[in-house]
Amino acid sequence: MKKINLYYNEKNTLIVAFLLNFIIFLVELYYGYVENSAALLGDSAHNVGDAAILGSSIFVISSSHKVKGRLAIIKCLIWAGFGLLVLYQVFISYSYGLIPSAAIIGWIGFSALLMNIFVTLLLGKFKDNDINIKSAFICCRNDAIGNILVILAGFLVYKLQSNWPDLVAGIIISTIILYSSISLGIESYRVAKTGEYNV
Repeated sequence: MKKINLYYNEKNTLIVAFLLNFIIFLVELYYGYVENSAALLGDSAHNVGDAAILGSSIFVISSSHKVKGRLAIIKCLIWAGFGLLVLYQVFISYSYGLIPSAAIIGWIGFSALLMNIFVTLLLGKFKDNDINIKSAFICCRNDAIGNILVILAGFLVYKLQSNWPDLVAGIIISTIILYSSISLGIESYRVAKTGEYNV
């Protein structure tokens, strides 16, 4: 009975996390495109990757550790792809030299931060259960870090009247994404190979 309750608690938490990430992805994508913000577009790319990761996680909660490990490897490849996409967006933004709205960057970044802190706290209760939940937890934790960078970028864009803070935030966010994809990918490979998950 305890195992069944744990299953439903994990599943409901993942569903909430998925919906919130998808909503914030749409908001950041729209305003990132309209404002030509590398930081917002980078964070939106991270959020859609997270939404895909969280969505797929819902369907493998009761699967074996090997299956979860294989899925986590795919998630890491998606992460890495989005990390490279963010770097490309930084290059495009630098080439055009457009300055995004500091107010929009700041407010959206703050809203996204509150959402990701909430989701990270929810997932934190289950992250030690298996590699699948841990990957979802890392997704939202990284998003929270990225949101802080977005807020800081918005403040510095306002102060300096330059797009450089936005570009630097985009580069840092992409670095976090790439590092996480590599480190978790190594752990996921071990789980997929051995079928064991040790905290």
